[in-house]
Amino acid sequence: MSKQFKYKLSYLFLLGLSTLVTNVVHAAEPLISLKDMVEKTITSNPEVQARYHKFLEAGYEQETVRGGFLPKADLVSTYRNQEELVKNTSNTQIPRMNNELVLRQMIFDGFATSNEVKRLGHASRVRYFELQSAMQSTTLEFVRAYLDTLRYQELIQYAKDNYVIHKQLFDRIQERVNAGVARKVDLEQASGRLALAEANLLTETTNLHDVTARLQRLYGELPPATLEAPTLFNANLEPSPEAALKVAYRQNPDLLSTIEDIQAKKNEIKTNESRYYPQLNLQARKNLGTSSDGRYSNSAADLLELTMNFNLFNGFSDKNSVNTAAQKLNGAHDQRDKACIDTRQIVTVAYNDVKQLTEQQIYRSKHKTSIENAREAYRKQYDIGQRTLLDLLDSENEYFQAKRSLTNTEYDLQLAHARTYAGQGELLNKIGAQRGNLPEYAREDYLDNENVCQALAPVQIQIDKAALVADAKPLANIYPSMAKPVTPVATPVVAPAAAPTCNVQTITDRVNDWASSWRQKDADRYFRFYADKFAPEAPLDRAAWEKQRRQRLSTNGKIGLKIEDLQVSCDGDTGKAIFKQAYTLTTFKIKKVADTSCEVCNMQRTPTIAYQDSANKELQFQNESSDWKIIRELVK
Repeated sequence: MSKQFKYKLSYLFLLGLSTLVTNVVHAAEPLISLKDMVEKTITSNPEVQARYHKFLEAGYEQETVRGGFLPKADLVSTYRNQEELVKNTSNTQIPRMNNELVLRQMIFDGFATSNEVKRLGHASRVRYFELQSAMQSTTLEFVRAYLDTLRYQELIQYAKDNYVIHKQLFDRIQERVNAGVARKVDLEQASGRLALAEANLLTETTNLHDVTARLQRLYGELPPATLEAPTLFNANLEPSPEAALKVAYRQNPDLLSTIEDIQAKKNEIKTNESRYYPQLNLQARKNLGTSSDGRYSNSAADLLELTMNFNLFNGFSDKNSVNTAAQKLNGAHDQRDKACIDTRQIVTVAYNDVKQLTEQQIYRSKHKTSIENAREAYRKQYDIGQRTLLDLLDSENEYFQAKRSLTNTEYDLQLAHARTYAGQGELLNKIGAQRGNLPEYAREDYLDNENVCQALAPVQIQIDKAALVADAKPLANIYPSMAKPVTPVATPVVAPAAAPTCNVQTITDRVNDWASSWRQKDADRYFRFYADKFAPEAPLDRAAWEKQRRQRLSTNGKIGLKIEDLQVSCDGDTGKAIFKQAYTLTTFKIKKVADTSCEVCNMQRTPTIAYQDSANKELQFQNESSDWKIIRELVK
């Protein structure tokens, strides 16, 4: 046995022993669950910690103001040098140095302290929901990095296998070229494919490195070598986007924090209005610098007094402070409305991604299975001389891409579930993770009363594939070589399909849906109720009528539309609905609703009817594209 062979054998033994030890060490490592990793993240992440300390700060600030209900005790020491205009008699002069114990108790401050305590209580709950929002968003970011880590670990393995196959096939082609049984251009093509496989492997390793750094930033340390495969995002999703939105509008912490801020701003108005009231304080003084022998007798008496201070004019500062707080309340309502819009977009987009990726996963899986079968068939055909090595390269590359696409779709689907749950404020609950030392607040009625969000989601687009194929140009027009002579076949005479028959309930439902789209100011949905041949009453043409309706639907305010005395009749393939229509446009403004001595008191957001009218209307329907649409609209 040669010395070189002995060295190789020793090296292989040590390499195998090292691999065995490494595998044993990894096997001995305890598997850290996703729940434990999330709990560590939301407990130690700096961004979450900053929100947590803001929440604690708000609690202490409220307790600081609550101290205004308690008495104040002060020890007052004075030293004075006063000119004597009258000669002292009977030791009744005021001493140069004196000590007093002063007790003060607020009796009435115009409810300023109580309203400020309430305001800071709501401000503390704002910080609480901001903390919940930070935990949800940080958890979503962590889950995204966690899934990407698993994703790239899997993709790296695909890239390794792909590189090995390409290298082996490249070596075989090179041997055939050197032997003169293959063309050199085949080797060039194989060389390019091998370089691409090497680039793919490098790309996946770089992606894994970057996402590991991202996970380390969120987790606080390097993640374990083995990660638990998450399965929490594949069930318990609401059956419709509207149902998912209802959950989000009830639990989304960003939305709840804006509602709490509205309550805080209402209490701030009341706090500022306290300056219109008198201030009552009880004060007691005990002089500690007098003696019992009669010296300094004019300072010896204890004092108990009730004082009242009623400001009569303050340069309009009090009025302007109330107006300032009222504008803050308007801004809080605007932030609430924005939170509704943002939540709707986040949840509906994520929910649609779940539905689309679920269907896409089926097609990706079919694609991978088909390519895998074709790849195996190519290998067998190569063995009997029916395929070339380049054909094998093509099948391997397509199989590699099919596996990558399926894996990316599977992880994107799990991430879409996580995004939906995060928008609903449910992600931590779905994982089963929580942060300790946080209070449980009872759900107050104003969280529902101040919530004006409407669970209305865009319609998910459905492609009619059969119609696409039916409307497509014949394939022979694109590829003339595919044209085949057609043998005439006797076609049986088929009677034309009967026109859809009008149904009273169907027309009634269409009228109610039409009115609903008007109330919700959904212009696109509203116009879909009208047939292509619909023509408005003179003098408007179709374009001017649509422009007018869009302007009305985009008006600020709340639209009210009431349908009364609805009468529906059918006549073959046409339907008619006659009803009385009551229309109102309600706007909201800040106004004084109480008759008090102050000019601006009890500021509230009150509705005002900006416009209203009623009319008798007739809608005529006809079936168009398997749907009943309006062909005429008459105002009687």
